[in-house]
Amino acid sequence: MTFVNLLSPIAKLLLSLIRKSYLKEVIMKINTDIGRRKFIKNSAVSVLGGGIYLNSLNRSPVIKKFSGEDNSKKKNGIDKIEYRKLGNIDYKASLLGFGAMITTNSAVLEEALNMGVNYIDTARGYQNGNNEVMVGKVIKKKRKNVFLTTKESAKSKKSILEGTEESLKALDTDYIDALLAHGLSSREQVYDEDIMSALEKLKKEGKTRFVGVSIHTNVAEVVNAIVDSKFYDLVTVRYNFRSDEKLKKTVKKANNAGIAVVAMKVMAGGKGYVGSEMKGLNPCQTALKWVMSDKNVATTIPSITSFQQLEENFNTMGAKMSWSERKTLYKYAKVMDREFCAMCDECSGICPQNVNIIDIMRYLMYADGYGELELGRDSYRSLSYNEPASKCIDCDDCLVPCVNNLNIKERMLHAHSILA
Repeated sequence: MTFVNLLSPIAKLLLSLIRKSYLKEVIMKINTDIGRRKFIKNSAVSVLGGGIYLNSLNRSPVIKKFSGEDNSKKKNGIDKIEYRKLGNIDYKASLLGFGAMITTNSAVLEEALNMGVNYIDTARGYQNGNNEVMVGKVIKKKRKNVFLTTKESAKSKKSILEGTEESLKALDTDYIDALLAHGLSSREQVYDEDIMSALEKLKKEGKTRFVGVSIHTNVAEVVNAIVDSKFYDLVTVRYNFRSDEKLKKTVKKANNAGIAVVAMKVMAGGKGYVGSEMKGLNPCQTALKWVMSDKNVATTIPSITSFQQLEENFNTMGAKMSWSERKTLYKYAKVMDREFCAMCDECSGICPQNVNIIDIMRYLMYADGYGELELGRDSYRSLSYNEPASKCIDCDDCLVPCVNNLNIKERMLHAHSILA
């Protein structure tokens, strides 16, 4: 056998090994690319509903099991979860609370509690009462380890009292840590005798330990009234990087008065935006970080529907805002301000036809932003007979100005077309 003939099988073997190694490398690269594309696709957010929220509503609910301690150490160097005192309430809540409004997978809530999240927000009206049932089952064995809040319709003293009894039954608990009058929108409502009387009665009976208010519209006015009343312990308020200076000062005022400020709509209200102007950036965690960096906020309650959202939100705690992140949010806000409602309340009460523009914009956010069409429709149906956007159909010229130059009539017609 010649040297060439001897070399041939060795060369073939080496070539085979090289090919296998190369093939393995290619496969790994493909898998990596697919994984990256899948993650980007799942994390991508669309221009919908006037806000940002991670687009994982249709994502597989189980990404992986993890412990909060391990993730916090590995990803951001956080040794433990951050807790803040709830105003004058003798309780320290996790800076990341759990907004359960659209959560359907109870395992996600259970994992959050295992990680150290101890503040849960729900309401009688969420998922037609089923949300409270889900929350109640999860916290049954950990009731003393969580601060539970629920919200009741503030239409009358009777609705608050009857709704609370239904909530206690659904939640399978003897007491609520903080009961909130839901959706107050004026100073007069804050001082409403029926509302205050109902809350005081429930507090004396031990059915709630503390009382508060949730606010979506006329936020600054209502928060100032709450501070002046010296009656309420807690306020849940829409607060995010698009909030104006007036609201920021109001939040500080409430905190200084010992009222626990709980921030909702922290990601500006919807799924979000990834596009050429943002160079594919996903500012969801940065938006949450912006709120968490405000020391006047006691806790936050972003909606959480998946393990991945939970992990990403959890690992935002303790991380500082960088200059580039603030710049990203600034760009993000500019993009959104041109096309979506900032919930600034400036147009409230201006429509001569009494169309409830502010609330309808929020219901549109539920449908387009959260992907919760039924929630948006149920909310839209709750409007009184003279408030719906159907009035905009016959209106020739919209007389309601928008500080961001939104086409309000177009948004109202869109809302009516999908929510009515």
